[in-house]
Amino acid sequence: MVVQNKKLCPTAIQRIPERFNDFDRNLKVRRTESEDSVTLMSTHDNVGRGYIKITRKIKNERLFTFDYNRTCVNFDENVHKYMQMNHALFSLNGRTGYVLQPESMRTEKYDPMPPESQRKILMTLTVKVLGARHLPKLGRSIACPFVEVEVCGAEYDNSKFKTTVVNDNGLSPVWAASQEKVTFEIYDPNLAFLRFVVYEEDMFSDPNFLAHATYPIKGIKSGFRSVPLKNGHSEDIELASLLVFCEMRPVLESEEELYSSCRQLRRRQEELNNQLFLYDTHQNLRSANRDALIKEFNVNENQLQLYQEKCNRRLREKRVSNSKFYS
Repeated sequence: MVVQNKKLCPTAIQRIPERFNDFDRNLKVRRTESEDSVTLMSTHDNVGRGYIKITRKIKNERLFTFDYNRTCVNFDENVHKYMQMNHALFSLNGRTGYVLQPESMRTEKYDPMPPESQRKILMTLTVKVLGARHLPKLGRSIACPFVEVEVCGAEYDNSKFKTTVVNDNGLSPVWAASQEKVTFEIYDPNLAFLRFVVYEEDMFSDPNFLAHATYPIKGIKSGFRSVPLKNGHSEDIELASLLVFCEMRPVLESEEELYSSCRQLRRRQEELNNQLFLYDTHQNLRSANRDALIKEFNVNENQLQLYQEKCNRRLREKRVSNSKFYS
């Protein structure tokens, strides 16, 4: 098979199956809509190959979102999460051959960056970090570990959560399940990864990397799981693992409005929190406005709690109905 390499020309898109489209190695992080449309059209029938510089901090998941079929990177000694996500992606096929693009990315209507009004939550992922064992040590001192749970994928799916620090216990640290719990709202599960990163907090309260585990969202099943940990180069660490509980739940159309209201309230709470911080750090601002912000913050907090209880109640009702069906 003979394949011809050709640099992409934005003005003329030729759909020739035996042609590679090469993209510039100085890829821009922020691109215009016209450039994005050219990229998507060129990769429907052709293989797109992109060259990136790790020093430019360009996100590999963004390249995959925009249908880049092949990405040329340097396998260097530096440890970074994008190489770890690359290893996780090819765990879907046992690291043999290639991974097929999701069917949604091969349609003409595919939009990698849809406006907020058109985004729909497809599923929720609840993660509880329960414990760990045999964590590696950086030196002779006893580790003070904590876990960072992160969802990586499209820009609107990126989110993270950090547990509390367990002091002086790297052999078998335990976290309270009621406290170390987080629920992620996922819009595009085909492009999302779940990433566990274990850090050690040193005497200066700085985090130091210990281990990680990264998996595609669509390869995760609900239930209690023992997660094997890997080092920065995605090599197995003997006996090291995390004990977690994961629950995947698809979001029905009838629940979309409820989750949308929760999301808007959380965003407003973040804005109010930032404004209150400014009022606390600037004494010359009027206290009347600050009192109004505090009142709105408390009202939104109560409303958000009611929405969350409603979501949990629907989830419990669904579990009861499913248990009656299978009993």
